[in-house]
Amino acid sequence: MTAPMKPHFAVANSLSDNLSHATSTTPVLRPYQVMYMNDAGRIEDREVRAPATPDFQSAFTAFAHGSLITTAAGEVAVEDLRPGMKVVTRERGAQEVMWIGIMTHVVTPNSTPFLTRVTAGRFGPAQPAMDILAGPGARMLHRPSGAHYDSGDKLAYTPLRDFIDGDSVIAIAPRMAIDTYHIALRRHGTIRVGGLDMETFHPGMTLLEQMGYHTRDLFMSMFPHLRRASDFGRLAHPRLTMDALGGAAA
Repeated sequence: MTAPMKPHFAVANSLSDNLSHATSTTPVLRPYQVMYMNDAGRIEDREVRAPATPDFQSAFTAFAHGSLITTAAGEVAVEDLRPGMKVVTRERGAQEVMWIGIMTHVVTPNSTPFLTRVTAGRFGPAQPAMDILAGPGARMLHRPSGAHYDSGDKLAYTPLRDFIDGDSVIAIAPRMAIDTYHIALRRHGTIRVGGLDMETFHPGMTLLEQMGYHTRDLFMSMFPHLRRASDFGRLAHPRLTMDALGGAAA
């Protein structure tokens, strides 16, 4: 892990106050840690307090501690990755990491199985090369099959947990605290994680439009390297759930 993050309560608290006035109930807030590349090319870090909801947590729950990310210099554990390092993307070759989100999950007696374990070779030789753990924010790029898939792109991102079969893809409840991470690049794309093609972070094409004004401001405060929501850009490939694929995905 990195050195302790610098608290950044001023912006987060003022935004959350506005959010609570804009809703009938006060949201439960939790700390999130972010590292990012500022306009001067320097790495900054901060802690942001934001709602403990799936929409917010999805920016922090893709790759479990220890996941190996393919960079221009070789494989690097996600916890050792830093903004400015170049990861290898499927679409544009080596791209700089602009933002990293980190979230610590504390185990409780009633913790649910929110992690997904994929056993070695589940999707082909060395795919993954060894067992990997991922969180609910992880999406894998794959070539779907089935009559319900009619996109000309022929590739799609599907939540990794949609592949859970109780055999080679298993839901796991951690027994101790664990950190999960997500990564954002200058342009959305696909990186190699433990031998699997995985999506970098993007909030989606409609999520921010569906948020209220204050909620959207609070969400964007977690991405200090961006000036506006449109800076997330376009999705590199469409997203499809297993239900949308009619349960058929290779």
